[in-house]
Parts: sequence; C-alpha cells; structure tokens
Amino acid sequence: MSLNKSQLAIAGLKFLSWFPLPVLHGMGFIIGSVLYHLPNNSRKVAQQNLTLCFPELSASERDKLLHQSLIESSKTLLEMGPMWFWPLKRMWRLDKGVVGREHIDNIRAQGRGVIALTPHLGQWEFLGMLAQSIAPMTSLYRPPRLKEFDQFLIQARLRTGNTLAPTTTSGVKLLYRTLRKENMTGILPDQNPGNGGVFAPFFGIEANTMTLVHKLAEKTGAGIVIAYADRLPRGQGFITRIHPVDEQGILNREPVAAATALNQAVEMCVREQPTQYQWTYKRFKKRPEGEEKLYKK
Repeated sequence: MSLNKSQLAIAGLKFLSWFPLPVLHGMGFIIGSVLYHLPNNSRKVAQQNLTLCFPELSASERDKLLHQSLIESSKTLLEMGPMWFWPLKRMWRLDKGVVGREHIDNIRAQGRGVIALTPHLGQWEFLGMLAQSIAPMTSLYRPPRLKEFDQFLIQARLRTGNTLAPTTTSGVKLLYRTLRKENMTGILPDQNPGNGGVFAPFFGIEANTMTLVHKLAEKTGAGIVIAYADRLPRGQGFITRIHPVDEQGILNREPVAAATALNQAVEMCVREQPTQYQWTYKRFKKRPEGEEKLYKK
C-alpha cells in the first residue's frame, strides 16, 4: 500500500526521532554544507537575504554566515523528529535554563497577560513546548495544507498542555480571551501576514509586517516580551532567552511606527544569534507598490 504525502512526512520525522541530538546535528552539518556548495533555492534565498540585511559585512564574512546559517537551518529541520516524537521526560533534558524569566513574571504580577513574540530563531518548537512551564500558553499557528499532517502536529504540540489557535477569526478571538485571563500567547512575528500587514523596515529593508500584536496589546493591556531557544553546540540542548521590548513603541497608534518597533525587537534577537535565524524564508517577498521583486523564481 502506497503512502500519501502526510504519511511519508510523519514516517520521516519518526525515523529522525530515533537518533540522539548530537548525531542529528552532525547530519545537519553535512546537509547544510551540501546546500552551501551546490546550487539550490534555499542557498539563493539565504544569500539574497544576507546581502540585503548585512551590507556592512564583507563578501567573505557574509559567505561564512551563509554556510553557518544553512547548517543551522538543517539542524532545525532535523530536530523536528525529536521535538514531535520524543517523550516529554527526554525532551526536558534538553532544557539548559531560562534567562530573563523575570520579565514574564513581572508582567503577570501586574495582573496582565503576556504576548510572547517567538521569531523563527533557534528551535521555536522547543520554545513553544517549554513555555507552558512558565505560564498557561495559547500559540497562534498557521495550519498546513495537508489535513492529516495538521492533525499530527496538533497532537504533538498539545502534549505539554498548550492550547493552539489557528490563524482564523476564531483563533484570534481565542488569543484575546487568553490575554484577558492574564495568561500568555505565543506569536511568530516575522511571518508574512498577507494583506493584513503594513510595510516597515526590518534590517533596513521594507517588510510586510503584522499589526496583530499592536491590536492585542492595545485592547487587552497585555505586556510583551520576545524569546527564542538558543541552540547549544554538539547537541547539548537549548537555553531559552527572554528579552523585554519597546512596549510603548509597539503600542504607537501610527501602524508603521508600531510595526517598526516590532521588527526592531526581532532584529535585536537575530543579531544576537544570526546563524540560527531562518534566512531561507522569503521575508521580503511582498513588496510595496511599484518596487521590483527581490527574489528570483
């Protein structure tokens, strides 16, 4: 009996879960190096993003960053097997500490909900599961097109007691209810929001940026932090790093100013650990009217 795309993907992830993290990271080094040396779309997109975002670096410095980022992106992908299949007891052994937890605790002590910005940096799946140990968490997510795979992801992500909110009207309403209960929401702030965003600079390049964070904070009084799970070398695990953000900037009533403050928070974290950002994502795909496309097909 042949397997469909969802079944093949799940089987592949299950296979990856059989390996310890150091072995997967070794595999990631090989795959990332192959992607670096051979022509492919991931390399082209990452190279273009790095050229746009780090004009101050020399060509050799950007080339080194490109190689390292492709290796780290490969590690991120391979880690999804353990993230979604390992028993939680084994998963928690990868937790090597939380730096900045007091920023969340201080907001909740004020009787406010918390919006946790979780960009595509480090291992965001691990961060999403760990967050439940800090505060009750509802995470906004974009359902994949394959329904069977979507059901698998939901089951895997709910193991820690998190609540998931799809990117629909009902899902956004759930985020509002969560924050009014003084709990926490997790939002990926660096996804292209489609037609619901505004253009604001990210590393100096105009990027289509969500306005949802501003609306959530304004209407609920929630505080805002930004966080990522920093991957340690040789499969040692992850350190969660939580930072405060410019809340007043994100609450600016002028949409572009608010989106600019949001992007600045993401950029701050990316500059801390630039190799672990998902540079293979076409962050600047949508352009302001009249501008040329930045990515070739």
